[in-house]
Amino acid sequence: MKKRVMGLLISGVLMAAMSLTALADDAYLVGFANNSDTYDYCAKFRTYLKDATEAQGIEIMVTDAGGDTNVQNGQIDDFIVQNAQVVSAISNDLSGSVPALKAAEEAGIPYISFLTSVSGGDDYPGYIYVGSPNVEAGKAQGEYLVEVLPEDAKILYFTGEPNDQQYIDRKQGLTDALAARDDIEILDEYNVQNGKDLGMSTAEDCIMSYDHFDAIVCQNDDSALGVVQALKTNDMLADVLVLGIDGSDPALESIKNGEMAMTALQDAKGQAEAGAEIFAALRDGTDPAEIEDVFIPFQIVTADNVDEYLAGGAETEAE
Repeated sequence: MKKRVMGLLISGVLMAAMSLTALADDAYLVGFANNSDTYDYCAKFRTYLKDATEAQGIEIMVTDAGGDTNVQNGQIDDFIVQNAQVVSAISNDLSGSVPALKAAEEAGIPYISFLTSVSGGDDYPGYIYVGSPNVEAGKAQGEYLVEVLPEDAKILYFTGEPNDQQYIDRKQGLTDALAARDDIEILDEYNVQNGKDLGMSTAEDCIMSYDHFDAIVCQNDDSALGVVQALKTNDMLADVLVLGIDGSDPALESIKNGEMAMTALQDAKGQAEAGAEIFAALRDGTDPAEIEDVFIPFQIVTADNVDEYLAGGAETEAE
């Protein structure tokens, strides 16, 4: 298992490991299978990755799986057939993406998983993860709630798919942080598939089902924005905190407007640039087993500091 490290930049580590002899730029091809272009983070990440990779003189094929694991696995198979030297993806499913990982392993080429991980990845020396520490995002949400919620508070938890490592890690971070107070109760958990429409409709159902709740905590910003819409329609926004993860532009605007309470922002540009540097290192002969996984920290955004991010200070957009 490769050693995992935190860091904002990996250039120095990669440069130290690069081979002195590089392959011709026009001979190197990578493939990237996006999870779904409908998600703000995924769309922005796709653009950043394409730009950063091409700036390295590397050709990149980009596809959109539309959230379908089988489609994404097929796209990665196609990359391999087209002689891509590296395949990469925002892997759609912790277990469902294993066939794509196995296909890369059988072809003897590296598999780079952005944002989400794949079961068994650490057992393949050609597997590299680039993303953010999702436990820390959930922990940030929990710490915020511990500080601001009233006594005997009740919350609802809106999540993504339970077979996604993001779900597991973000929930773990949240529950660990909430343990600092024994009077906060999670009334229930709902899989809203991290979607805006399902987040909104589920929030509307919860408004009818529960007499009272103090916060709705979401595992991404899209679902949080759907919750905001439901609360606004029912004149409850002033009484319920809404938390998200990703730091999308619409979420930042929502925080600025006094709607969402906070989000944990992912540095999509930083992740993409780290990925492009890995592609370049692989092209130049670095053994993938020598390249460490990359973790880029989340940035916590509330009404107190949202202007810094709206002004472009972090140059980050997310899922």
